[in-house]
Amino acid sequence: MENCQISIIIPHYNTPESLLKLIQSIPPREDIEIIVVDDNSTVSLDDLYEQLKQFPMVQFMVNDSGIKGAGASRNVALKNAIGKWILFADADDFFTENFYEKITPYLDSSYDLIYFPPTSMDVITGQTSSRHVMYMELVEHFCNKPTVRNLTELKYGFCTPWSKMIKRTVFEENTLKFDEILVSNDIMCMTKCAFYSQKVAASNQTIYCVTRGGKTLTSLKDEKRFDTRVDVLVRRYTFLKENLPGKEFRYAHIDRLALSRLVDVFIEHWGISKFFSILKLYHRNGIRYFDIGLLNPVTLFRKAKIQISWWMDIKKHR
Repeated sequence: MENCQISIIIPHYNTPESLLKLIQSIPPREDIEIIVVDDNSTVSLDDLYEQLKQFPMVQFMVNDSGIKGAGASRNVALKNAIGKWILFADADDFFTENFYEKITPYLDSSYDLIYFPPTSMDVITGQTSSRHVMYMELVEHFCNKPTVRNLTELKYGFCTPWSKMIKRTVFEENTLKFDEILVSNDIMCMTKCAFYSQKVAASNQTIYCVTRGGKTLTSLKDEKRFDTRVDVLVRRYTFLKENLPGKEFRYAHIDRLALSRLVDVFIEHWGISKFFSILKLYHRNGIRYFDIGLLNPVTLFRKAKIQISWWMDIKKHR
């Protein structure tokens, strides 16, 4: 494909109807390629194959890496992407109306990474959910006041791959790829993308809707998945501690995430022994799990409100 500006990467598993809706939300343009990597779905995709014939910009691939998960699927796509910019989407989400027009001003820019505030929807009720609120606020705070603090909070708080544009050279020049694990496979890759991106911008235009509904990996929790998330947290904390100046590291608020994992132990009723095993892990790796900023009642109230609404949203769909 000549003059390909954008590669949209979509891992897929067992949601052909949602995937089709996502693809339909992308304009059929010659400068856009869509790479769908199926993670060996167990449902019939015959109707999907027939429908995809009307979308010549779609490359449909299969994750043949032998490793299951969205991370491995995204890595397959990254090896084949040729666009100047990479956009990621999950197969059960969709792009908002006129999203291409909203990203057009950035296509020829010198930025490495551009953030956009997402929206979200509960697919069962059709109402707006709370899943986007934290990310939307991070973008809005930086757009309204582009300080070092707000930039750092944006870069290391907005750790999902969607609702952002990333130069393909950021991946290539820094040999970045997604962790090939079942959960939290995007955290380290997006953390490093943010770190290695020299020029960063944010837009106040919404281009992406993330959905809530069904038993997604975000809503499902068991101890094995939890342990994986804690392991990723430790690696992320270590990477940022080693690479960020002291003030910026504090602004990244990784200690708040460490605290939230401890809170999860009580929410999920995993017992006091689990709690102390994580504390031991934290101490062994030099991880702090309290942010003095949480002593500010305004900050504490705002963060607690977001976390509670997020948790209640998840509980509805378990």
